[in-house]
Amino acid sequence: MTRATPVLGRPRIYTAEMPRELEIERFMDSPGDLLKSVVEGGEPVFLTRSGYAVAVLAQADSAVSELPRWESWLQQLRGSFVAGSAAPEGAPPARRSVEKSELGFDPGSGQVGTEAGRALLIQELSGLGVPVGDPALLDRIYSAVLSLCEDKEKIYATDLRVVAQEIVAEAPQHLRLLALTVTASTGLPATAEVTVDSERGPAMCREQGDGPLDAAIKAVQRLSGIDAEVENFSIISATQGRDAIAEAVIELRLGNRLVMGSGASPNAVEAGVHAYLNALNFLLQTGPAGA
Repeated sequence: MTRATPVLGRPRIYTAEMPRELEIERFMDSPGDLLKSVVEGGEPVFLTRSGYAVAVLAQADSAVSELPRWESWLQQLRGSFVAGSAAPEGAPPARRSVEKSELGFDPGSGQVGTEAGRALLIQELSGLGVPVGDPALLDRIYSAVLSLCEDKEKIYATDLRVVAQEIVAEAPQHLRLLALTVTASTGLPATAEVTVDSERGPAMCREQGDGPLDAAIKAVQRLSGIDAEVENFSIISATQGRDAIAEAVIELRLGNRLVMGSGASPNAVEAGVHAYLNALNFLLQTGPAGA
């Protein structure tokens, strides 16, 4: 059993066969074929550069429903991500610098904000695991990035990710996680008990699912009454050590609305629930009927 809120605990460590690894240069040779194999075959692939993990390719449903395996893989990969961040040639994308002019910030030529700059920002954020599909949200993030360009001598991909996640986290708290308890045993459905605070007061729901996060999301769906479709979902290790902080990013679609949420916690399942609630809060800003 993993009990998270209000006292955050470590996620249970599961053993599982690791997915296959592929050097990112080989991926660039035939990205279409590899993406097709991941979508059709369902087997996740870790992309590496100079021996360090830099990205994960996986079906959204496998990331959501197979959290026991994902928690195990995260634990095993943390050393690789941390070591990679200190390697100049094998550095993860977040350590790269980004030209201000390419982001559309070039006061000398009278340009402060361009369509090409916005397009580059979208591309960079997607590569950093923070995809942004909501135009209004992207406008806020791009404006903040241009202000950062004015204040900083050099801009790094890390800066873009931090700015985006700070703005994403500013959603009104219509729904707030109060408590989360999950149980998972080999050969049995996972169970999640979720307590959420809303404008109507605290409410609890217990659900079963294919994995801990799947069960927790089903519980939140029942509590919120919002059945949004998961478009993208990712969890990465943000800090060092076995009790490292997990960062989750999720994209939800409801009708013609696409929103993004983010969350962080030492527990990977709780990070995913926080991200899910964060995205639901954006949907609730104008109400589900605005879909």
